[in-house]
Amino acid sequence: MQRCVLAALLAVLASTASAADACLDRALQAHAFSDGAGQISIATLAPDGSRDTRVLDSMAAGAGLRGDEGFRLASITKTYVAATALRLHEDGRLDLQAPIGRYLPDDWIKLLQSDGYKTEAITVRHLLSHTGGLADHAQAPQFVATLKADPQTRWTREGDLHHLVEWTDPVAAPGEKFAYSDTGYILLGAIIERITAQTLAQAVREQLRLDALGAPGTYWERYESPVGGARAHQRFEGLDTYGWDPSMDLYGGGGLVAPPVDVAVFFDALLGGRVFKRPETLALMQSAEGLPSGSPYRLGVFEYDLDGTAAFGHSGFWGTLVAREPESGRTISGAVTDRNDFPKLSKLVNDYVARARAAATGGQGCEGPQQPGNKAPIKAEGGKRFP
Repeated sequence: MQRCVLAALLAVLASTASAADACLDRALQAHAFSDGAGQISIATLAPDGSRDTRVLDSMAAGAGLRGDEGFRLASITKTYVAATALRLHEDGRLDLQAPIGRYLPDDWIKLLQSDGYKTEAITVRHLLSHTGGLADHAQAPQFVATLKADPQTRWTREGDLHHLVEWTDPVAAPGEKFAYSDTGYILLGAIIERITAQTLAQAVREQLRLDALGAPGTYWERYESPVGGARAHQRFEGLDTYGWDPSMDLYGGGGLVAPPVDVAVFFDALLGGRVFKRPETLALMQSAEGLPSGSPYRLGVFEYDLDGTAAFGHSGFWGTLVAREPESGRTISGAVTDRNDFPKLSKLVNDYVARARAAATGGQGCEGPQQPGNKAPIKAEGGKRFP
C-alpha cells in the first residue's frame, strides 16, 4: 500500500501542550511524498503554544527519523546572527550605519580594498541586508570543487576572505542591489565577536537568551557540545554530508544545529516580539525602507509575499526552512534529509502558511484547496550557493 505524507505522527517534544494541527493536516493531504528521496521532519507552533511534530517518510527512504534530530541549519543561522547584531544595536554597542572598517581588522579592510571594495561606504546594515556589493566565496566554482574533492578541508574566516578576493570581484556598489553573500555574514560574525569579546556562539546564546526560550536542542557546531537528539544525515547530490567538516559553513553564514521544533520556537519568539527589548527593533528588522527596490531580504530575514501578506522566514542550503505567518501567529519549520526534496518542503510550507492566513482572516478554518500566490518562491538560501 503506497505511503503518503501522513506516514508518521510523532509525540511532540518538550513539555508544552501538544495538539494535532488542522492546517498541517490539510496541507499534508494536498502534498503526496511517496516519490521523494528521503524524509521530511516538520514542526508547527500555534499561538497557544501547542506544537505538532511530524516525520514524513517517502517510499524510498523508509522509517528512520524520530523527529527530535538536529539538522545543520545552514543559512537559517543568519537570522540568529542578525538578531544578535540588532540586540547589540539596541544596547548602543553597534552602529548599523557605521562603515565596516570601524569594527574589522585593518588588514582585512586593506585586503577588501585591494579587490576594489569601497569599504568606507559599506556599512554594517549593508552586511545585514546583503546589499554591500560583496560577492560570495561560497558561490565560487573553486569553493564547490574543493569541497567535493575533499569534504574534510578546514576553512577559516581569514581564508574565506582571501578566497573572496582571489576568486571573485565586487558585484555592485554599496546599497545598489541585493546580492546574497555568506562572506558578508562571516564579516558580521567577526564584528559581533570583536564587540562582545566572546565567540560568536557565546554571543548569540547570551544576547538572544536561547537557554530561556525553550530550544534545548540548539547548539553551535564545534563551539558547543551537541545536545538533544542525534544529528540527522543530510544528503546533497547523492552524497551523505554528515561527516563533512563544519568549517565549510561555520562562522556566521551558518553554524547552528537544531531540530525543526527549536527553530519554530525561536522564530515564534523573535517575530512575535519576545527577543528584542523594543518593538522598534523588530520593525527595523522587517522593514524594506532604504533597501534596493525588489529586494526579498530585510535585516536577517526573507519576506515571502503570499497574496499580499508578508510571511517572514529563512531557508538554508541543505534543505531547511522556517516561516511565520503574522496574522495567524503560526510558525512552521522543516528540514529534509535529501536536498532534492526541498521543493516538496517548500510547497508544503507555502500551502500551510496560506491556510493559516485564510483561517485567521476569513473564518474558513483550514479546509479547502489553497492556491498561494507566492510572488517570491521559497528556495533554499534564496536559490543561492552551489549551482
